[in-house]
Amino acid sequence: MNSLLNHPKLLTFIVVLLIVAGCKEPETVVVNQSPTEMAPADTTSTKPTSNEASFRKLVIGELNPIKTLDPLYADNAATMRALQLVYEGLVRFNARGAIVPGLAKEWSVSQDSLQYTFHLRNNIYYQDSQVFTTGTGRKLTASDVKYDFERMTHSGLPPHAANMFMDIKDFEPYYLEQHYVYNPQNRKLDDISGIQTPNDSTVVFELVQHDSKFLKKLATPYAVIYPKEAVGNTLSSFKPVGAGPFNFSQQASDSTLIFSKFQNYYAAKDIDLNRIDIKTNTSESQLFKAMGEGNIYLLPQLGPQLFQGILTSDGSLISSYSNRYTLQRAAGSTKYVLRYNPQDHLTLSEARRVAGLIPMDTSSYFKKFPDAYVTMGSHPDSLKNDTNISLINNDIYAVYSDDPFVRTFLGNLSKSLIRHQTTLQMMNIRTPTRNTGLFVTQDQPLIPNQQWDNYKKLFQFSVKQVALQRTEIKGLEFNQYPWWFNARGVTLPSEESLN
Repeated sequence: MNSLLNHPKLLTFIVVLLIVAGCKEPETVVVNQSPTEMAPADTTSTKPTSNEASFRKLVIGELNPIKTLDPLYADNAATMRALQLVYEGLVRFNARGAIVPGLAKEWSVSQDSLQYTFHLRNNIYYQDSQVFTTGTGRKLTASDVKYDFERMTHSGLPPHAANMFMDIKDFEPYYLEQHYVYNPQNRKLDDISGIQTPNDSTVVFELVQHDSKFLKKLATPYAVIYPKEAVGNTLSSFKPVGAGPFNFSQQASDSTLIFSKFQNYYAAKDIDLNRIDIKTNTSESQLFKAMGEGNIYLLPQLGPQLFQGILTSDGSLISSYSNRYTLQRAAGSTKYVLRYNPQDHLTLSEARRVAGLIPMDTSSYFKKFPDAYVTMGSHPDSLKNDTNISLINNDIYAVYSDDPFVRTFLGNLSKSLIRHQTTLQMMNIRTPTRNTGLFVTQDQPLIPNQQWDNYKKLFQFSVKQVALQRTEIKGLEFNQYPWWFNARGVTLPSEESLN
């Protein structure tokens, strides 16, 4: 130390080097990719300048049930939004729909776009949980990423995630063995060779063919990272433990989930909220009533009842609500498709007659909504000029759905069929059987419902996402994906001030 003091110029040079090194931001290296995929992580944060110690809680109202926080079982937008609180993937979306760093601080892509190499941040820890022997969240490693992707292939799990990543080398053969080679001793593949972890902080994906959406798929809720310790033998034994911005604290009731700020999140300093509560209720009127009473601050996705009740014909908020609430209009939409099940007694020609009836006899259903948000689409396989429903000799059966747009659409179709002396029965099952002739599927942008693609399309319509929030909420972000939102930069008054 004394020798350095005797050389002040050398000492000054070393100090400058240390300052520069400490200030340098990590760079995202993307070879042969578009500029939007090189965007750095959002680091700006607008924070209140007064009363910093006050408790700040965002209360969200959701129309669809959240039955699990296991990422592979996510089947509606409400669940996907909740997953983004607890977990994070290697990369994530920003409000413009561009890819930004997540758990990976940087990545590179080979010249032929077949190899993606991700370098994990060195300060990522899981949330504290009893799934760990010490109760303290351990450090996230590359092996967690490999395990989570291999779990996607396991038999008995939904296929949504696996279908997105079939272009990874040996992913599809591994998936097929897991599903169709029932004796584990007869399986030849020990792992997915296209996912390598050369060290604890590096993950390499090798693809068999170029996938222009690969980074975007990695940013979906199906590709978030969680520890192996969180996975049990059954769905109910899965414990929601991740490395995202919020802990899952508790399920206060069947309809209320509570999330608290994760203090060890790598960007915790940018998060102003102390807590997020999600309240679910299939009754839109009850959710809106709770919002009017000051018990809910955000409805991230309006249903058909609120579309009709609080929006004008041009899609604006009616004046009596405009002082207290703000509309967030997302660019993305969900496509609903009425499909025909050929296993049922209903013939294809009969199903086509039903579909042909919709634009003629149920168009009033769509006229109730602003054209900018709910669009009656094509009826690709209907008999437009033959709507003689009396030719149908039996009742028609449809599959039940939790989605309010599906329920109201089928309810309206049922009323139309009754006027033609035909009955539409909605059965209390959620997948088509040989006794159900009609069902409605939902296609989310980037997450298509591929398992039903072989069933005949009869009619389709689209619904854009519209969120309603208290005017005091700032910094809440949505983008073109109806299932995406970002609460990291949200600011709002303290709980005692927001009433």
